[in-house]
Amino acid sequence: MKNPASFCISIDCELAWGVSDKISNKFIKKTIELDEKICFNLLTIFNEFDVSATWAIVAAMLDNNNPMINISHSSAWYNPKIIEKIKYSKTYQELASHSYSHPNFIQYDAKYIDEDFQKAEYFFSKNDINIKSFVFPRNQIQYLNLLNKHGIKIFRSLDKSMYKKVYKYNKVLGKFANLLDKSLPISANTVFPKITDHNLTELQSSLLFISRYSYKKIISEFSIFSKAKQGIDKAIKNKECFHLWFHPSNFYYNTERQFILLKKILAYVNLKRKSGLITVNTLDKYII
Repeated sequence: MKNPASFCISIDCELAWGVSDKISNKFIKKTIELDEKICFNLLTIFNEFDVSATWAIVAAMLDNNNPMINISHSSAWYNPKIIEKIKYSKTYQELASHSYSHPNFIQYDAKYIDEDFQKAEYFFSKNDINIKSFVFPRNQIQYLNLLNKHGIKIFRSLDKSMYKKVYKYNKVLGKFANLLDKSLPISANTVFPKITDHNLTELQSSLLFISRYSYKKIISEFSIFSKAKQGIDKAIKNKECFHLWFHPSNFYYNTERQFILLKKILAYVNLKRKSGLITVNTLDKYII
């Protein structure tokens, strides 16, 4: 017998660590001005809709002596207030790991990545945060043996979408395929947890809640909502999971409209939840 249908949100919470290897002053300015406010607003929305989400945290955000602290403004790299607010949210929120410093796993050897895990463990433990779930920086799936070594039980893997397969072979065509995929108001895919190497649970994502910046503005809000709505219906029909993910930076542009769109999706989830058709889970609830 399959598990009930479910809805899951995972968030890559990283301040400016995602651009630490290629500093963008424009992005850092947005991070300083908006990131904390967006995280707090997201928590307000989750409390309003009684939605638990998984927040994958870059542990260096807890380290007031991290290697980027003196690069531009410290609040682009260090902000324990965000993590504290998540930890003590009225509606339960899971804190997961997004590494210590957001390295690209495919560009570093196992020793470097192991040391990064150790640093993350230290700061999470120091702040009484128990980690079971992991989100790979840049979604670069690598070193599953190290996840197992450091007590991780589940990880988020790639979008279950055709454009990812195209991107693997040609990045330019992959970006075009992604744009086409997001522009079509057809159902996003549903997913389900499965056991993978090293006895880890893997859960793919269904849909990126895409930003409203640059060429991505041509993707209509109607299309994103339709993809989510049909994906939720599909999850109910197949008794699978609809897994939405994003960064706080996906709200840097057209912020209020992005919040309105997210609320619209959550309202639809709650409509189905009140009818007993779907549950809302964090990543750790999918551990097999």
